[in-house]
Amino acid sequence: MRWLRARLGLTLAWHRPCTGQSGSGLKQATLEAEEEEEEEEEEDEEAAEGEEEAGEAEAEAEAEAEAEEEAAEEEVAEADDAAGESPDTSTEESDETKEEAEEEAEDEEAKAAPAEEDAAAEEEEAPAEEQEEQAAPAKMTGPPKDYVKPTHPATDREKEMMKLKKKIREIEDLERKQQEGVKLAANQEAKLLKKAGLVEELEVVEAAKEPHTIFWDAVVHELDNPQLGVTLKVDGRAEPMPLSAAHMNPPIHADNLGEIATRYPKGQDLKVRIMRGGKTCTDMSVEEEDWRWQESEAIATELKTIKEEDDKKIMDELWNQGTWSDEEYEGSVVSVKDQCIFVRVMGAREVRVSSADMSSKLVMKDPISKVQKTKRDAVKNGMEVSVRLRWDYKNERVIGSMIVQVQNAAA
Repeated sequence: MRWLRARLGLTLAWHRPCTGQSGSGLKQATLEAEEEEEEEEEEDEEAAEGEEEAGEAEAEAEAEAEAEEEAAEEEVAEADDAAGESPDTSTEESDETKEEAEEEAEDEEAKAAPAEEDAAAEEEEAPAEEQEEQAAPAKMTGPPKDYVKPTHPATDREKEMMKLKKKIREIEDLERKQQEGVKLAANQEAKLLKKAGLVEELEVVEAAKEPHTIFWDAVVHELDNPQLGVTLKVDGRAEPMPLSAAHMNPPIHADNLGEIATRYPKGQDLKVRIMRGGKTCTDMSVEEEDWRWQESEAIATELKTIKEEDDKKIMDELWNQGTWSDEEYEGSVVSVKDQCIFVRVMGAREVRVSSADMSSKLVMKDPISKVQKTKRDAVKNGMEVSVRLRWDYKNERVIGSMIVQVQNAAA
């Protein structure tokens, strides 16, 4: 409408000269009309721009609303899809879980395989270990149920302690009498002066260790024959000392004396105590010696009987007779050598049987040296044999022969 009014004003201005207005007034009017027209056009442009901006804002708002609606619809659709597809999804998840569990189980089995192999190997080795444990000597960790504490003779240290205590008691009696007003003799008063020295000496003796409680380094010097023990070389002792089977740790019983050679081979290092009396040794502690004293005494009695029988047979008969024994002795092979075997007879005595004195079934002639040797495949440890015995004056030992027995059997 503004442009219409502007145009009407312009038209009127062009008609004004006809009404007598001047040319300058007309020009002024024309300029004003143009300015008004320009202002109106600018206003129209601003209005158009505002309308466009409003339209754009409305379009954006509509687009946002549509987007929100679409998003809501999509959420609903997804919820519906999830509700409809949930069984399949759980199935897939369960399948994946099963696969993962199976893979983990396979890994665990792969890891467990070496352990199972080791366990199987341990089970296979178990019997051998059990046999070793059974063969190994069992050491005591405490006294037996029927334990009775032994009584021992007083040691030299204990005897000295008793003497000193007696002297001190006598002096204390004199001191008490003196305090009661009794007049002491000169020699009694002299005794009182010795008390301090006696008390000091008693403290020294009490603090000293008993010799039988001290452990010494020792080495097995040789096995006894009859095999009732071993002989030791003990540090600090010039002469060898005996270690009886009765005082070994644990003690070896008379029916198992062959164990001595296994447990105490020649040259083996030991820690031993010199027992009360100073004549024998033991590798037991003082406590173990006390706990086993009844067992040790019973074994010692059996060993004494074996020794007496051996002395009678060997020394009284064989040594005096000088020939093969009339009696046949049953024994078992304990060692096999190329030129001989060793047989244990009478439970403890080991005798050498030369290949020349063995049955022909047990020997062969070496193809190179032409020397008669033992058939190792025919003679084994533990094999029972019968032998006759003779004292060998040259080597100061007892020897055996199987030939005499064979000859007598053939006859």
